[in-house]
Amino acid sequence: MDEPITEIAVGLHFGILCESLVFQRWQADAIRELQGSGHQLTLLIMNQRWSDPAKPAAGKKAFFWSQAVFKCCHRYLFHPDAKKTVDLSEELEGIPVVSCLVEQNGHSQYFGHEDVTGIRNHKLDFILRFGFGILRGDILNAARYGIWSFHHDDELKYRGGPPGFWEIHSGDPVSGAILQRLTERLDAGIILKKGYLKTVAHSYSGNLDQLLSVSASWPALVADDIIAGRFEFPAPSATDARVYKIPSNGKMITFLFRIFWNKLLFHLKELFRAELWNVGIIHKPIHEIALGNQPIQAAEVIWTREMSNSKYLADPAGFFDHDKLHILVEDYSYSKQYATISEVIWDSSRNSFSVPIRTIEGHHHLSYPFILEHQKIIYCIPESYRDRNIGLYKRNFSEEAFIEEKILLKDVDAVDPTLILYEQRWWLFFTIKKYSNTHLHIYYSDHLLGDFQPHAKNPVKIDIRSSRPAGTPFHHDGILYRPAQDCTQTYGSRVVVNRIIKLTETEFEEVTVSTVEPVAKSRFSKGLHTLSAVGAYTLIDGKRFRFNGYYFKNQFRKKLTRKRNRDV
Repeated sequence: MDEPITEIAVGLHFGILCESLVFQRWQADAIRELQGSGHQLTLLIMNQRWSDPAKPAAGKKAFFWSQAVFKCCHRYLFHPDAKKTVDLSEELEGIPVVSCLVEQNGHSQYFGHEDVTGIRNHKLDFILRFGFGILRGDILNAARYGIWSFHHDDELKYRGGPPGFWEIHSGDPVSGAILQRLTERLDAGIILKKGYLKTVAHSYSGNLDQLLSVSASWPALVADDIIAGRFEFPAPSATDARVYKIPSNGKMITFLFRIFWNKLLFHLKELFRAELWNVGIIHKPIHEIALGNQPIQAAEVIWTREMSNSKYLADPAGFFDHDKLHILVEDYSYSKQYATISEVIWDSSRNSFSVPIRTIEGHHHLSYPFILEHQKIIYCIPESYRDRNIGLYKRNFSEEAFIEEKILLKDVDAVDPTLILYEQRWWLFFTIKKYSNTHLHIYYSDHLLGDFQPHAKNPVKIDIRSSRPAGTPFHHDGILYRPAQDCTQTYGSRVVVNRIIKLTETEFEEVTVSTVEPVAKSRFSKGLHTLSAVGAYTLIDGKRFRFNGYYFKNQFRKKLTRKRNRDV
């Protein structure tokens, strides 16, 4: 175990393993983020076989005809934006450069003793690998915290490469990526940062682009945590996953047919499958639904009246007033292409619902009206990411409306903001619009109306399977649970329930303990993305798909606009 940094430091000193000073865009972004965070690039370690003009032939790789289809596609078809080249020779001018000649032994590369000693003399904290091959030997310990390398796959499933390829080939809905400290085992290093994204099944370039772009910020995040003394190096990954290689021509042809079919389905769904959500009531407390490990029975759900084909209700949250359940919902209109917050009142004695009454209306789209009660006051926090703020609204019972009380956070495009009081502190969970289904952020405050501060490890989690908030966090048997959306198959496909293990200003850890599937044998069996607690009741939503003319025209217009922009 490496010793933590005890002295006051501006930043870590790092080196880069590279072939030249021309980097891919995502690599350049990683370098710039490190430098922008105060970490200092103090050494460039160049591969001599590329930098020495006397050895041009050494850089050539053998061409295997059995892999010709992939290599041709890789050269002429697969061009993710993240791999566009950026010349950093001017930005990196003055950085010391050492050229090293490695010894090739099978698939592995070894640095000579003198080169390793020379690199150690620079007293680097870590080395970022953007070049060379599979490294083994003494070079792995030439820096204080070793060599950091990316593997753009989930190492528990796919070792080797090509990155982001085999998930599409295998029909895996989730693609992983890791930043690891290299060990002697291939793609089984010490995991420094890991994330899970939805596989872009209709585009290899798109899938690879998101993996590269999202992970570019990770070295800076890990380095910041090390400087702050809040990072602990875990044990190396114990993966025994298969090591994949470049696909054969036969597998590549199968892959291309799969891509074509996935792309066709993707565009058809985008045009013809509009979501229609509805809201339901279950006479059970939330812990029985969330932790019961039993599917919701269709007979248990009382659905609100279904809207017209151009509107739907979703994201329910509620409170009781004079024995009537007031349900706040996202009231979405396909014809207007935005939503307001409306209120539906359920009279249990008559088992009847009122028509939706608009209760919060902003300048832009509003959704996810999260409800909380504090000191006998009812508050609502709607999602309003287009306004770039998180507003807190207080219930005015005399006017039967919600009035804005305070802006909790400004200049943030927060999605599904969810607030809870835990251990005498308020914790605000949300994702951000750019990564609305994957990147979980937390802010905290000692007072509900106080100033909210960012968690030290934001984003605290990157996981398409369990990040985005999905309703009311709740305590049961002294344990805090957090419902979250699983968007691997489709947006809002189901809810997972996470047990929070650590929640402090500098730590966050949770583990998924159960899942809540959509209501089978109901009209709304294709998705579920909200669990809200209201006393002895739980509010849910469910979705189905159908054709909608407004949705079709809007989607078709977007596709034409994107095509024109590409052609310009």
